[in-house]
Amino acid sequence: MYLCKICNLANGSRFGEGECGICGGSALKADAMAETGAQMLKADGAKSFSISTVIDKEWLAREEKAWDNGLGQAESIKNLLNRRISSALRKATGAEYCAEGECKVVFDFTKGTVDLQKSDMFIFGRYRKRAAGLSQSRWKCPKCDGRGYMPPAHHDRIVGHDRGKGCPGCEGKGKFYESVEERIGEPVKKAAGARDYVMHASGREDVDATNSAGRPFVLEVSAPAIRTLDLVMLAGEIKKSGEVEAVDLRFVPRSFAEVVTESHFDKTYEAEVEFERDAGEADAAKIRALEGAMLLQQTPTRVAHRRADLVRHRKIKHLEFIRREGQDAKHATLIIKAEAGTYIKELISGDSGRTSPSVAGILGMGAKCTKLEVTMIDDGYLDFCLERI
Repeated sequence: MYLCKICNLANGSRFGEGECGICGGSALKADAMAETGAQMLKADGAKSFSISTVIDKEWLAREEKAWDNGLGQAESIKNLLNRRISSALRKATGAEYCAEGECKVVFDFTKGTVDLQKSDMFIFGRYRKRAAGLSQSRWKCPKCDGRGYMPPAHHDRIVGHDRGKGCPGCEGKGKFYESVEERIGEPVKKAAGARDYVMHASGREDVDATNSAGRPFVLEVSAPAIRTLDLVMLAGEIKKSGEVEAVDLRFVPRSFAEVVTESHFDKTYEAEVEFERDAGEADAAKIRALEGAMLLQQTPTRVAHRRADLVRHRKIKHLEFIRREGQDAKHATLIIKAEAGTYIKELISGDSGRTSPSVAGILGMGAKCTKLEVTMIDDGYLDFCLERI
């Protein structure tokens, strides 16, 4: 078996050089392709990069055959190409080679092509949701896929559809709610010249709830043209909405998105409650006695259509009953600290017995949450992780 210069180097130069029995000569394009990649990186101005090499699967089979016929140590040709190309790019551009570089340069040896891809950018922060009525994530209308109108091919399938009024499912809006994701993502997308964005958060609050605590999130920004963003300025732009604030913004690696989404933290809530009848001091004492209780919560009726029907065990760690100035005997404020994943509204209403014990259940009368705010999230663990990035 004869090998080309590159494949022979990977195999300790133990073979004669000639028409390559592994790559058929394709690996010899590496230096020219690296030069093309360097020109792309220079034009982009990237300060760091990663690479990906695509080779024919048949190379691997023929490479193993060469190993069977050879003696001594050998290295995979793919590894050799990666080392050779990354070294050439570093020397030619001065950019840093790292796994999460600003750009990925893809060298496809099956086609002889080089492609520069913008790597996604990841921004950590904590959002405060000041206004009720916002969902956390974008909620596109499934009928029109966010367009706000129905494609002509679908017009005749929808009974009563008026072609002049847009999609009947969302009344031409393309979505059902405005979202926290949009309030944060749109200013970032514009500043970065990005293609799109998606928010990864640690849990979520209901659409009609607010959050003054600051919920941890990572915004994934797709294909940004500009990476040197002024995060302080962006925080100011986001705040202009009057509905959402984003604080503690900083750049993080891709892996931190999973750290945030897989972390679960105890939370403190302030819930305004309306009782069916007057709630006196004896009732307040019964409510306070729920502190330390272990709840059995079957998936609430209001979310059963989109979540598995399970019974969850959640502990109430702290509970205060407060009657604020101006509140009559049918109203009170509860300060509740509970384990992650506790359904607070159902803790109050009982959800027809699906949550036990509950405020309504122990009082023997109806009770409902009229306003809910997340006031504290015990997420100090993330700050510990951030210090080590």
